[in-house]
Amino acid sequence: MKILIQLKAPCYICGADAVIDGLCADCYAKENPLVVVPPTINLQSCKRCGAVKVPGGWKKVPSKVSSNEEDLLDFQISTVLQREVKVRSPDVQLAVEETKRLDRVNYITLIVHGSSAPTLPVHEEEYTVEVRHSYATCDTCGMASGGYHEAILQIRADGRPLTEIEAGDISELVSQMTIAEYESDTKAFVTNASRDRYGLDFRIGSEHLTRQVADELESKYLAERKENYKLIGQDKGGKEKYRITILLRLPRFTVGDFVRISRNPCQVLNMGRGGLTYIDLLTREQFTINPRSAKWRSLEYIGPLSDRREFMVTTHVFGQPVQLMDSSTFEITEVDAESFSREIVQGTTVYALVLEDQIFILPPTDRDAP
Repeated sequence: MKILIQLKAPCYICGADAVIDGLCADCYAKENPLVVVPPTINLQSCKRCGAVKVPGGWKKVPSKVSSNEEDLLDFQISTVLQREVKVRSPDVQLAVEETKRLDRVNYITLIVHGSSAPTLPVHEEEYTVEVRHSYATCDTCGMASGGYHEAILQIRADGRPLTEIEAGDISELVSQMTIAEYESDTKAFVTNASRDRYGLDFRIGSEHLTRQVADELESKYLAERKENYKLIGQDKGGKEKYRITILLRLPRFTVGDFVRISRNPCQVLNMGRGGLTYIDLLTREQFTINPRSAKWRSLEYIGPLSDRREFMVTTHVFGQPVQLMDSSTFEITEVDAESFSREIVQGTTVYALVLEDQIFILPPTDRDAP
């Protein structure tokens, strides 16, 4: 009787049973590591913003990364590892553990899980890496600290100073839009922001960003826009370089103020991208117009919200005029009940615009409601 025994070839390195290319699983994994990583990695980052130097430029810190020192360091180390670590096998999982931290050196352990070949089991590899830190100034921070700006955005109001609310909202919008463009535009920064009795001035690194901000503010505040270019020199190729100044002039009126439209007194209820919404104090109807509307050309400023007068309802009898007492002069006057857009309650406070001895009852607001 003959017995056939199939013997596996031995691993040519250690003598164990060979499973692939003349090697056992362990020796094959050693000869074909999951990743190739140098023992020392240099990490250069911007001292001001934390951006990491990469071939061809700088990788900015994404807005989702918090300013916490640990989160920033994790982002920076992850960035250089993506560049330096060469993955040789598919479906590899990497984890990083910090083992020691010095002033400008971090020692980390790179833990890798994966398979060196589809027929081999998953195994683990560990690599100790020394990350050496150095600092520089990225292009964006260098331009910003040097006062570089391609555009100036000026915000003014027609015949009045900006209100505190307007100034705060505009500054916040500029900040938010700059942050949103920061990762994609190397010049998305504000070199200088100032406020004086005339309004707000922003010196912005990117003309593209400046135009985006101006478009948003022009639409939101129904502002008048003017642009001016100034020659500031030539580039290395001899091409002339210009700096743009964009002036946005907000209307003299704002929400709550009084205007005259088509000769009728009105109160501004809302302003925004949809246009200007107002109530006609004579007809008690609401309308919305924009600068392209025919009625816009008839718009005249009457006065601010502070021009309104406070009255108290003293007497109200159904079918009879409503008696009001001026809270300042204590004079009694009468107005038609149809002038009110809410229930008339004796003893309540109402506000009105007095124009040419005629009283126009104003619509109630949340603040005025009893």
